[in-house]
Amino acid sequence: MKIVILSMFSVPTGHTKVAEVLQDSIRHDYPDAEIKIIDFLSFSNPLLEKMISGVYFKWIRTSPESYKGFYQKVMMKEKEQSFFLRSISRFATYFEKKVLKVVEEEKPSLVICTHSFPSRMIGRLKSREGDIPCKTMNAYTDFFVNGVWETGKIDYHLVPTAEVKETLIMHHNVSADRVYQTGIPVSDVFKSKDSSQSPRSKKGKHILVAGGNSGLCVWKNGIKDFSRYPDVHFSVLCGHNHRLYRSLINQPNITPYMYIQDPEELNALYDAVDGIITKPGGVTISEVLHKKIPVFILDYLPGQEEFNLHYLVEHDLVFYIRDTEDFSSLKEILYNYKEIQQRVENMEDYLSSLTGGFSDILRKIQEETRQTIKVKSVKGKADIGVFLSS
Repeated sequence: MKIVILSMFSVPTGHTKVAEVLQDSIRHDYPDAEIKIIDFLSFSNPLLEKMISGVYFKWIRTSPESYKGFYQKVMMKEKEQSFFLRSISRFATYFEKKVLKVVEEEKPSLVICTHSFPSRMIGRLKSREGDIPCKTMNAYTDFFVNGVWETGKIDYHLVPTAEVKETLIMHHNVSADRVYQTGIPVSDVFKSKDSSQSPRSKKGKHILVAGGNSGLCVWKNGIKDFSRYPDVHFSVLCGHNHRLYRSLINQPNITPYMYIQDPEELNALYDAVDGIITKPGGVTISEVLHKKIPVFILDYLPGQEEFNLHYLVEHDLVFYIRDTEDFSSLKEILYNYKEIQQRVENMEDYLSSLTGGFSDILRKIQEETRQTIKVKSVKGKADIGVFLSS
């Protein structure tokens, strides 16, 4: 069995994290499988990846409202309706050829996309060249689906919510038996043990602050205010932001951490805290939902995180504190068992809506494909191709 997983960037993002989770899941059930994660933009053109990632991070920092407008007008439009996406068709041909190169060189049984752009290129390739000789799958990494993702020409879909499943079926004409409501894929480590829902301490609280891989602190001006709450201990995930880490290392009630790659280490930290302040990134939120930890959103990045926040607030899965200067309201919630328990129950309802694991889906795909094996006569001999043969 050979599977190619197409992420987008070589730097750690939610898309690459989901790719690694899927890779681990496949290896667990198919030890002999050959799995390759390809950072699509880096594979296509490393210099272009460096330029695009640099522009993106600078854009959202320096002009968030401008990026918000771009995302809403471009990324959320159906691809046929977006003038921007139609206008770059000539450049898309270049990336289509890169996808075709991956398929021809790797000869995978299955291609999984954890980012919308390579998914879109596969859709364009299928429209132009006909069906490619492998199965395709989208693994969505947010709580909604933007307009860039290819939907109709993709064989299987791992979706985060019932709403996304309904959208694909009702508005994108995707067959219901090709859509699996798995949630955003996270490591099994976070599913193995429920964290305690009762307060860990009557005197003090332990809060995890997570601001993404770049270590962007989600509490505006919060670093200088942490010392005002000596009865609260803060663990701060700094990502790869060494400057942030150095600024926190000597704070009395703060323990800073650089980027944590080991799921076991991160899981232990989750188990030790009473709540988490974070941005509404799809992967981190999904990990925390499985742990049933109270989530406090104080800030978000424009674009996909704003749309994630809409879903999370609408379903009462998180606490959204708009006044970031008033930390006392967050502390009050932490000691309000009734409020916490209500969110936990909502998390449990969400988790109970998820059906099947990724390995179950692979087995189902394998069985489906075995039933439709095509036998061709080549010079009097049968040439039999079996998908996901092991």
